[in-house]
Amino acid sequence: MVQFVYHMDEVFEALKNQVVDYYLLDGQMSILDDYLDAYPEKKSELKKWVKAKRLFIGPWYTQTDELIVTGESIIRNLSLGMKLADDLGGSQRIGYLPDSFGQGADMPKIYNGMDIYNALFWRGLPKEETSNREFNWQSEDGSEVTTINIKDGYFVGVGLIDDDNTENVMKTVIADASLDDIALPVGGDQRYVDYNLKDRIALYNDELKNKNVKLFESNYPKLFEAVNKSKAKLDNVSGEFITSSVSKIHRSIYSSRYDQKYLNDKVERRMIYQLEPLMAMADRIGIPYKKSLLDKIWKLVVRNHAHDSAGGCNSDKTNQIILERLREVDQLSYSTVDYLVRKISESEENKQANDLTFFNTLPFAVKKNIHFKVSLKEKNFRIINGDKPVDCDVVRITRKYCGQIKRDESQYEDKDYYHVFDCVANIEIPALQWTKLSIESLDDEHDLVTETTKKKIENDAFQIEFSNGTLNLMNKKTHEKIVNFLEVVDDGDEGDTYDYSPAYNDMTLELDFKDAQVTCNKGKQFQSMQLTGAWNLPVDLKERATKELNGKVAYKLTLTLDRNDNLIKNHLLIDNKVKDHRMRVIFNSNMKTQKYSYADTAFGYIQRPVVDRHLSNWKDAGLHEEPTSIYPMLHWTNLHDDQQSFTVMSKGIKEYQMIGTGFNKVALTLFRSVGFLGRPDLIRRPGVASGNQFTYIPTPNSQLQEELHFKFAVSWDEIFEPAQIMKQFQIYAITNPYYQVQGINQFTNTLKYFVMHPLNKQLQSKPFLEIKNDQLIFSSLTESKDNAGWLLRVYNPNKFKIQGDSIIKLDSESTISLTNFTGVLIEDLGLQRDVSVGKFAPGEVKTIRIEKGF
Repeated sequence: MVQFVYHMDEVFEALKNQVVDYYLLDGQMSILDDYLDAYPEKKSELKKWVKAKRLFIGPWYTQTDELIVTGESIIRNLSLGMKLADDLGGSQRIGYLPDSFGQGADMPKIYNGMDIYNALFWRGLPKEETSNREFNWQSEDGSEVTTINIKDGYFVGVGLIDDDNTENVMKTVIADASLDDIALPVGGDQRYVDYNLKDRIALYNDELKNKNVKLFESNYPKLFEAVNKSKAKLDNVSGEFITSSVSKIHRSIYSSRYDQKYLNDKVERRMIYQLEPLMAMADRIGIPYKKSLLDKIWKLVVRNHAHDSAGGCNSDKTNQIILERLREVDQLSYSTVDYLVRKISESEENKQANDLTFFNTLPFAVKKNIHFKVSLKEKNFRIINGDKPVDCDVVRITRKYCGQIKRDESQYEDKDYYHVFDCVANIEIPALQWTKLSIESLDDEHDLVTETTKKKIENDAFQIEFSNGTLNLMNKKTHEKIVNFLEVVDDGDEGDTYDYSPAYNDMTLELDFKDAQVTCNKGKQFQSMQLTGAWNLPVDLKERATKELNGKVAYKLTLTLDRNDNLIKNHLLIDNKVKDHRMRVIFNSNMKTQKYSYADTAFGYIQRPVVDRHLSNWKDAGLHEEPTSIYPMLHWTNLHDDQQSFTVMSKGIKEYQMIGTGFNKVALTLFRSVGFLGRPDLIRRPGVASGNQFTYIPTPNSQLQEELHFKFAVSWDEIFEPAQIMKQFQIYAITNPYYQVQGINQFTNTLKYFVMHPLNKQLQSKPFLEIKNDQLIFSSLTESKDNAGWLLRVYNPNKFKIQGDSIIKLDSESTISLTNFTGVLIEDLGLQRDVSVGKFAPGEVKTIRIEKGF
């Protein structure tokens, strides 16, 4: 920020005096947002140069990671960046990501949905895909962007400034170019304006006058004009690009700074699947949609999505800023949900004391176990839905005081105490609606869930038994027993915040649960098993080398089986007290040998080999790091064959690998504990250190010496259905907001203590819209820019076409249209109630506008 403020003086002066003809401001608008916040008087000068097409800005708010943040987050990033850039004179309509650690397969879809048809990147392109720098990058739905791969980085043109050996510089620049017009980007991290650019161009042109090469100042829009004249001749390439052919790709950065990744995943889920739909539900009943509030929160979110921010490969101070932003987002988003849920509940028709209201913010009906708390003076109660009782398990009862606090607690009176009941009930809620239940107080004491001495839990799908320190699973559908279906493995990590790398003197530990204390609970709605204990581990790399185990890591693993559910839900709590290690949870699928793994992407899923083709010869093949088959995931990974499908899904874990003799075991990387930003000469990544080649930068906070939470679930199904997996994930991972009308507990959430007016009318839940096609995935529901419609985004995750007839049912007839991702009209589809939008190509994303007022 400090350097940029002074840098902009240089930029304006250089443009004014024709020191440079054009200047590109890094493709991201967050830096300008900060700059104009400090210097609003500079806005007119900024706009002058942008409108003159000499200063190029946008389209990003921050240069996003493409592999471990959601597709909707990437769209919000572009939307915020393009809006700000357009307000300043015009956004560069180029997918400019010169430094992201790999390219996501769905990026052409996202770019086209934002009316972007040209893209540029550096890292990740495999030589086997194309040997040319210029190509057409395609997605399976037909989306396509003309793409330039700057193989040697956005700083390759610095050689023009610093190196008088014109032949060597131009050899590097021209290599693998298939066209006559080539990019020579003169840039770099925090680089000043090159005042001698014109002189250096003149010197090079003089040296190259007989080489059939000429340099001249230009810009990317002009370059793409030239490249697109040859578009029909370019190679067609599809898929993701995550190999280290042209540069380091850091294909194990997905597990660095798990604390940040967990919190980011949490706020993404809340924003996309909870807050935005809830705000739409509230708007329909008279609580205005607060678009500016959402934008404020989203700006904080996507500031953490730049490739290095999302990766966590930063100094401790920078990571602390990222964490603070995420915590602010967590509080803002949670408080907004809290406000809306309370406002609606307190305004409901025929409201009674202790009414419980549960909300479903997904556009399809849910019936699931919901965990909630009830505060009552009485010791017992029952829940009524209309005139029918609702089965409810009470896990815990806590006696609380609600009077004025006093130094001497013996003065507290019994009348000022109440009870908090931790409950679980199976509740059904229609799509984008809420359900109100009543509470009836009872005189006797409430029973708690039963604690059983048997070390076994089960439901209709599974039975889990603890025996001799292992967890054994019986799949009741297949009658298949899997011994040791879940285990934890710990090994040394002598890498850095960019990459995992084994310790030079390593020791891998298969951690069992032999010393665990085992507790099993049996309720009407669920059964759970809790294992509590501690593992002995090396304190650091020095101890690992000498095979000592003087460190202790306490753990608590809770496995839950809900009634009528085929998910095994896991919550693992680890108190990490040791350093320089990687911890993974391993699932045994018991399937036959696998060749491929599968994982979800921004708007679909991808197939990946379990063994990289260059694993045995990667150095000879010129790769910059070992191509271990460590891969990114957004929400789930899968193995399947003709007989069954095995899925692991998580809330915040972003890295997996298939291991075992048949590659039929799924290893989720829980976290990595490392102490340096960059290290040289790693086993998996030889050569110079990443981040900074000239000094070690300690990052003690990245050792994650703290309590860490991990939430993940597994399921076995008969066939692989990506749409059903993603829908199952949404039901599992999206909590259902709820509210109890009561006044004795003023601290149930952030805002409860503060007073609030109900609406001046009584509310009743009514239908909104419902997605009726099980092969389509809900992506987002937001308000249109003109405030007159709703934008519902859905996508087809499959590799085959889907019919788009009667895919959405509305409460009543409304005007329907198709738009791009920002709401710009593509096609008017007229009045509809059972909404049909035409066929969905494989992987296609559609944004459907629904006029308000229906």
